[in-house]
Amino acid sequence: MSKNQLEEATKKAARQEKERIARIAERQKLYNNLQFDESGKPDEVVLDKVILDFDPDTKEPLIEVDKGLVKKLKPHQANGIKFMWDACFESVKRIKKDKGSGCILAHCMGLGKTLQVVSLTHTLLIHSDLTRVNRVLVVCPLSTVLNWVNEFKIWLKHAISDFEVDIYELSRYKQNSERAWQLQQWFSNGGVCVLGYEMFRNLSADNVKKFKKKMLKSFQESLVDPGPDLVVCDEGHLLKNEKTSLSQAMNRVKTLRRIVLTGTPLQNNLKEYYCMVQFVKPNLLGKYNEYLNRFVNPITNGQYTDSTEHDIRIMKRRSHVLHKMLDGSVQRRDYGVLAPFLPPKLEFVLFITLTEVQIKLYQHYLDNYSRRPLAGKSSGFLFPDFQSLQRIWTHPLVLKYNSERYEIMQQKKREREEEDSEGSLADFIDDDSTPDESSTEESSDSLSDMSDDSRKKSKKKKASKKNKNKSSTRRGTRANPVEAEEDVMAVENDGQPKVENPTEWWMSLVSEDELDDLRHSHKLVLLFDILRQCEAIGDKLLVFSQSLYSLDLIEHFLGKVDEATQEGRVDEKLNRHVGSWSPGVDYFRLDGSTSCENRSIWCKNFNREDNPRARLFLISTRAGGLGINLVAANRVIIFDVSWNPSHDVQSIFRVYRFGQKKPCYIYRFLAMGTMEEKIYERQVTKQAISKRVIDEQQIDRHYAENDLAELYKFEPQPPTPRELPPLPKDRLFAEMLKEYEAQIYKYHEHDSLLENKEEETLTEEERKAAWEDFENEKTRPPPVPFNAYMHNGMMPGLLAQQQQLAYAALAAMLRKDMPNINDDQIRSMLPLIYQSNPAMFGGYDYGLMQKMSEIYKYAQPGLMNPAMMNPVLNPGGGGGNMALGGSSGLQYEPPWQRQQQQQHQMQLQRLMQQQNMGAKYYSGGLGSRDPVAMALQQQRAREMMLGERGRPRGRPPGSTAPRPRA
Repeated sequence: MSKNQLEEATKKAARQEKERIARIAERQKLYNNLQFDESGKPDEVVLDKVILDFDPDTKEPLIEVDKGLVKKLKPHQANGIKFMWDACFESVKRIKKDKGSGCILAHCMGLGKTLQVVSLTHTLLIHSDLTRVNRVLVVCPLSTVLNWVNEFKIWLKHAISDFEVDIYELSRYKQNSERAWQLQQWFSNGGVCVLGYEMFRNLSADNVKKFKKKMLKSFQESLVDPGPDLVVCDEGHLLKNEKTSLSQAMNRVKTLRRIVLTGTPLQNNLKEYYCMVQFVKPNLLGKYNEYLNRFVNPITNGQYTDSTEHDIRIMKRRSHVLHKMLDGSVQRRDYGVLAPFLPPKLEFVLFITLTEVQIKLYQHYLDNYSRRPLAGKSSGFLFPDFQSLQRIWTHPLVLKYNSERYEIMQQKKREREEEDSEGSLADFIDDDSTPDESSTEESSDSLSDMSDDSRKKSKKKKASKKNKNKSSTRRGTRANPVEAEEDVMAVENDGQPKVENPTEWWMSLVSEDELDDLRHSHKLVLLFDILRQCEAIGDKLLVFSQSLYSLDLIEHFLGKVDEATQEGRVDEKLNRHVGSWSPGVDYFRLDGSTSCENRSIWCKNFNREDNPRARLFLISTRAGGLGINLVAANRVIIFDVSWNPSHDVQSIFRVYRFGQKKPCYIYRFLAMGTMEEKIYERQVTKQAISKRVIDEQQIDRHYAENDLAELYKFEPQPPTPRELPPLPKDRLFAEMLKEYEAQIYKYHEHDSLLENKEEETLTEEERKAAWEDFENEKTRPPPVPFNAYMHNGMMPGLLAQQQQLAYAALAAMLRKDMPNINDDQIRSMLPLIYQSNPAMFGGYDYGLMQKMSEIYKYAQPGLMNPAMMNPVLNPGGGGGNMALGGSSGLQYEPPWQRQQQQQHQMQLQRLMQQQNMGAKYYSGGLGSRDPVAMALQQQRAREMMLGERGRPRGRPPGSTAPRPRA
């Protein structure tokens, strides 16, 4: 991309950021000795003071953090506060003439981001005459609103200053008139306002017709323009898509002083990361297309084990450039900062075999019901297939849960259809996904009372509708068994003929008696054994699952064990487990339907040191991965793998955080040989990208690129006999490995996969080369455009004639060597040959053209059109367009642009290297190898790219998209 093509706003933003960082660096030279005084070992460090700004002449502090709060800060937290100040305000002098900017505090979970924000907020408000900050808005998920309010109250008690910070929280107010009044008080008097994301989106909308004009103006004034002086977005990775109404609402806030807090800034891909940076530093990364071409594609293409050396080199360089560009805007601290202050953490990935029943069900589904897409084609059926297969590798009983719920949903659908209500089967099939946060956790933030009058009018109608649909949004658990039974009975006794249930395909393969056998899932066998051992040694356990069905399943067998224990019997189908498991006493369950009040009460009960009986917490990954502290537990089971690695990481840091006193042990359960194992492979790749960009670490490229066909591959039998596993440091896990050899095929420690590879870190010279390459790309002359295809074999220009001649020469050679080859085969081979030998199709090398002419004449005498060579061999004699001679009738496409050439060539290199087809092939020109041999090699590479029914698996030759991913 040429420099002229870069948006002016992009260049301006980059220049301003560079100048800002330079100013801060100069001030740091004066500042470092004043920031804090620390001594002793890491766990004994006591900060003396944290100064944010000082008088450059007298060296006297102008703005510093309250010393009572400083005593509670760790060094990395003090640095985080200073970072936020530098990024948003820089100095008192700059505040007077600058609108400021934003930053991302990307500290991993458990590092105390909340305390840092509380300390910064208190400092800004107490020095409001200098900072010009009177109003601070904290926007966060509804589930963490009360936690934020409590954190402010807890930490501000330690402040020495008698300055009182007013905290406003709106979730308790249900009517918009009350909310408007509270916001007006905050806007007038100053302080901190804490809002849920959904409430902010609704109240800040500028086109809500049901708001009275005066109320609409009040909301706009308080939240948008002029709005807060500083806005803090907790769990800011929720702003990952700039097209969502939430992102658009947040971007309407006038202030540019914006702080994003996130423990996982790179959730799924580099594209989502762009959104957060754009929010805090508009235009720093350029327009989206600029960012895509300059960073996303080169970094993505170098992350696989089969990436070429060129791919890897470019990936490292661009990762370094991106990391340095964002160095002043993003501060990343991983849990390595926690290590000096916390006990050790061990994380094991268990590859768990399927039972015979599960293997039979899994294979039967793949053979008869899976809707796997053709290779290279996207499909909307991947997630329904994933959900069906997940039920199988969890336990066969989950299949019954799904069938029963389908029956209930069909009954509700018929009732709604009778009432002429809307209904769609699509709403009922997607059952394993957790309830959407905006419709569950954020329910109290909704605009159900747009106006007081409309709320009164619709109250009765909504109550009736709620009662009718109540069972469709709740699951039958031990806490709600009657409701579920009534729903099933209603379906069975509705008097209508039974309609075939497509979800009952499994019934002929599994007996009813087998459904209540815990041993038909090795995941459950291991979970209950860990529970047994935890109870014996006094450890508490968290179990995270992204499927509510899985939580229902675990609750079901806990109830069975409790029932057998009460009756004084030992059940072989329960693997002889005994114990008391009463909900709300021995264990708790937290999912999207849990109220904020219950969430807080249950967490406090679970964390009580004098309550050893509360020893298990079942948690929905999405609903419970944010904003809760459960340090009383020191063991975690991630029961199933999430598509989004950040969800699993967030789960771990519910226990591995400040306040933890025991060593932490994490067990990730993987169903070996299934789609779940492939998803875990994707997780490792995504986390490696995150560390390269955010932490600038070089992580091994562990896995080759997977496509959709790879996800559906089923390999239940281990490829090799089980090797003797290394002895783990966890005694409990060591006992399990010994007892369950058939169930645990292998394991590895997860963190070892993401160790920083020091030997791959760029040297100083390589870093300079990275920046030179990056700058050269901006100033490199744009490639010669080829925007038109040839028409009837005619295309003007000397360069085009050379390209046509090269195509014709190679086509003739192919036909001579393979008389039976057809035009379609030749047409598919020529672009591949071109991509690996672009030199013979470009430039004005007359000697090379003469050589091609000789080849063409030798291969196809009599077919050469003299007009083709006239402008080439006699450039001074004039000449016009050339026409392809011969009877082949081929219509040759022109070459693609430079970037497309490079990307496709990289892909071919990867494929050919896998088959030892050789890097040496790419080192020569036309004369270095026999063109026919070259074409045959390219054809084999082409065949490697073909999937089922001959459909291409890779990118089409003209695509500029990054390599396809599963």
